[in-house]
Amino acid sequence: MNDPAENAADSDQVPETVRDQLDELELPELRGVLSYVQRRIESLRRPIAEEIVETATGEVVDIENHGTHAIVRTHPPDPDGPGVDTELVSLYHVRRERHVNGEELLHWSFLGDIRDTVEWRCNSCGRPLDASGGSCPHCGSEQTEPRDTER
Repeated sequence: MNDPAENAADSDQVPETVRDQLDELELPELRGVLSYVQRRIESLRRPIAEEIVETATGEVVDIENHGTHAIVRTHPPDPDGPGVDTELVSLYHVRRERHVNGEELLHWSFLGDIRDTVEWRCNSCGRPLDASGGSCPHCGSEQTEPRDTER
């Protein structure tokens, strides 16, 4: 980012009148301009969620957009055939990355896998139950369905 040739090329794209006005600003005003420019750039970009869905391998389950990056949960492709492995959730940190040629691409960082499981737990006391349901051996309450938990 401190490459003089790159900085000169970037500043050549800014009209001279704008550069002159920016040169007159103090630090707090420059920070305000920077914040405005960053928001303006984001408003002109294609939403990151659209790019994620378009480029993801497998099925996108959830996208948590945090502005500068996103946390993405996917079901990866099924290694044993067509479709996806719905019992596995892969976590990724995704951000835009500017390459040397100026092109911006998504950078996917794999965070890990989580097995998607359903575990029977008591609706009253929260303790684990066997898969048969029935009544809780800990508190005696009647159970009708499993409570989803991720492990």
